[in-house]
Amino acid sequence: MKEEIKKVLAMLEEKKISNEEAVELLEALKETKKEEETTPLSTKKKRFLKVLVTKGEKPQVNVTIPFSLVNWGLNLASKMGKKTVNVEGNEIPIDMEELNKAMNDPNFTGKIVDIVDEEKGEHIEIEIV
Repeated sequence: MKEEIKKVLAMLEEKKISNEEAVELLEALKETKKEEETTPLSTKKKRFLKVLVTKGEKPQVNVTIPFSLVNWGLNLASKMGKKTVNVEGNEIPIDMEELNKAMNDPNFTGKIVDIVDEEKGEHIEIEIV
């Protein structure tokens, strides 16, 4: 968590974020830390969000992100009041409460997004593993 705090302070110093945004980020970090501390070790299991984007047969994106980072981002987004994601100029609504429930359910795994654009030959898969 020390590295994340240093990054927030560096962004503040570089004037990339305001004082208020820095406070929100630090509070989100604190909440994430509390959640991690209150979760019993016996129920903790390393989980990941896997994103795979292919165009034709060629992979364009293949990334696996630790859940702890995803949870941090969700806490940050909810603190900043972000309720949509911009995809190619389209605002797509996100139900942060439902997403948080799925993310924090230790038994929830599998694909959460599976989109195929046959015209462009693109395939997007997002799954919890």
